[in-house]
Amino acid sequence: MTGRALASLLLALALTLVASGGHAEQAVRDGDVIIHYSAVRTTLLTPEIATRFGVRRSRNQALLVLNAQRDSGGPGLPTPIAATATGHVTSLLGHRQVLKLTPRQEGDVHYVLARFETLDGEFLTLDLMVTPEGHDQPIPVRWQQQFYND
Repeated sequence: MTGRALASLLLALALTLVASGGHAEQAVRDGDVIIHYSAVRTTLLTPEIATRFGVRRSRNQALLVLNAQRDSGGPGLPTPIAATATGHVTSLLGHRQVLKLTPRQEGDVHYVLARFETLDGEFLTLDLMVTPEGHDQPIPVRWQQQFYND
């Protein structure tokens, strides 16, 4: 996938979040590193995007996407960097799913993907530890999100 294709995917995810009442900009900054994150129900992905990422479109499945970037502080866009991550998703009832976070690189673009199960109306807490290239310590990324069937 080219940088343009990943940018299209991230834009599609951001627009999906806006349309579904979520936040368009979800990011954590630690020094010069920015971690962008989003999670969407897989039915909101186009069939082409789902096929490209090997994701089954399902009302009970969501896709998590992480992207790490280094901000030089100067003019221009931040530079994509590799990252690894561990984490889990927890429901309000305490049901915990350990995530299988898979790093991917296509061209100059690095990202991390994970699929997880969710029910209609389920409110989940996503807890991740993201270790970007060149960082000794992981960066915590945590958010809560409610998932609805379309």
